[in-house]
Amino acid sequence: MIEMAQHWRKALILCASILAIPGCATLPAPRSGLPPPQRSGGESSFESEIKRIQGMYSRGEYARAIESLNRIHEPELRNSEKTEYWNLKGLVRLAEKNPASAIINFRRALQFNPFPDHQPYYQFNLATAYIDAGKASESKKVADTIQVDEMGSADRKKVLALRERVNKTLSGPRDPQSPSEASAATPTPVVVTTPTPAPVRELYSGPVNRKRIGILLPLSGKYENFGKRVQRAVELAFQASTDDQSKSFELIPVDSGDSAESHEVALKKLVEEQEVIAVIGPLLGKHLDSLRNKAAFYQIPLISVAQVQGDADPQIFSCSISIQDQAAKIAKYAVQTLGITRFAILGPDNKAGEEMALAFWTELERLNAEVRAFELYDPDLTDFREPVDKTLGLFYTETRAKEVQELAEKRKELNITRKTMKTQQYFNLPPLVDFEAVFIADEARTAGQVIPTYAYRDAKGLKYLGISSWNSPQLIQRAGDLVEGAAFPVAFNTLNPPEETKQFYDLFHRTHSSYPGELEAVAFDAATLVLETLKESPGTRSEFTSRLEGRKNVPGATGSLNVVDHRCSRNLDLYKVKKGAFEPVGEP
Repeated sequence: MIEMAQHWRKALILCASILAIPGCATLPAPRSGLPPPQRSGGESSFESEIKRIQGMYSRGEYARAIESLNRIHEPELRNSEKTEYWNLKGLVRLAEKNPASAIINFRRALQFNPFPDHQPYYQFNLATAYIDAGKASESKKVADTIQVDEMGSADRKKVLALRERVNKTLSGPRDPQSPSEASAATPTPVVVTTPTPAPVRELYSGPVNRKRIGILLPLSGKYENFGKRVQRAVELAFQASTDDQSKSFELIPVDSGDSAESHEVALKKLVEEQEVIAVIGPLLGKHLDSLRNKAAFYQIPLISVAQVQGDADPQIFSCSISIQDQAAKIAKYAVQTLGITRFAILGPDNKAGEEMALAFWTELERLNAEVRAFELYDPDLTDFREPVDKTLGLFYTETRAKEVQELAEKRKELNITRKTMKTQQYFNLPPLVDFEAVFIADEARTAGQVIPTYAYRDAKGLKYLGISSWNSPQLIQRAGDLVEGAAFPVAFNTLNPPEETKQFYDLFHRTHSSYPGELEAVAFDAATLVLETLKESPGTRSEFTSRLEGRKNVPGATGSLNVVDHRCSRNLDLYKVKKGAFEPVGEP
């Protein structure tokens, strides 16, 4: 009987993530996750709450489900309950079409899973999230390790269908006229997929001027200042080129505006009217998705300078500072140089924060380090006590009722009735700090507020780690002495610059009588890569795309550049805070 019950639960784990599969609709409300150990005395409060949240999930009330899950104090749960908690959170995120966050949650579910025979079902959910996020290679690694021998026939078919979908994605687009053989045999094993453009049956075949390069940037409106900074750096790269052939190239700037619609109109103008062979832009990651279909239709390469890199795409190259490069650099330094093995991760609940948090988490796992606390917060948050308190066990005080009672008894014993600076120790619970470092996947301004919040909560002796945008005076201005020893990766190293960076820095200052920042350096790099590709005289847009991919050791403003998997890869440096200033760390 127990074995039958566990088999039923496992089937529902998979079924909960595949609502489109025939048969699932006739089952009871999906119970995602693993069963807790058998207990006497009826259902636990956790089980009751999880069932209530599963009801929200089944009814499509995803925002309410996440809000309720966030109220559960996960660190106090048993491992089996943690697994159930994180898996359900992942399923909700998948249903919200937020696969990056789902990946993080499913990885947490696997981390705490105490039942080896349930492992395949959580691996399936993780592989599904990866393929939905456009990460086919990662999905394949997980899907190929799923042990299907002990699965029932229906579940085995779902796993095999997922593997087929992944393999076909990796092998390139199939003929839109030829439906997948698997689709006729078994339904798609995905709950909710990221919207994918319909197969393009007819591609744009207009003329191409191989000497013209488009610039797609906001040159008016809210982001005008940033757009013009990028434009200046791009134009400088072309003006500074000493190659005679470069003088024949023409840059065509078009104002992209602030909306998705205006970006599409601007791209249409660049391709159909100006006949450009490639486009530098966009500036903001939120416009990448809206441009994918247009770029595929025009077969036009976009060299993006957006910080958010988004999903892999045949037409989009990311020239921003690679998230993977940043995560690898700071994780290696923290683990191998500082000897830290236990971490907390905080970041904004948006695509940029999720991508960075996931990349850092992946690197920590590779280095055999552990994530002990993880929180995503509202990107518009200005008071960070709640996310910080959640990592320190201070937010859900009901889980520490015994300690709260002991404090009350101590106040009564000492006749303390008011909370003051001297008596606050008898009112405040001490923080539970089971990590040595905090990685904050947000800009310097925000990190400069989060770090003092940890000090305010009496969490002492922590190391703080960040991302390249921490290279700003705001970090020290806001956090002061509390940020001493903090470290972060840099691409635009002006304190100990390589020769290429020196040359760019001096050139920009001579030309514009001002000093460049990382944004200008990234834009200059993008233009440099375009120039190097144009020198090979590609005759078509597809030829330009194939020649840009795989470029190696191109000298740029941030040092030597390589293009790997449509992303700029750099050998980053490290800065740390010492005595109220930044200084290079050197190679770990």
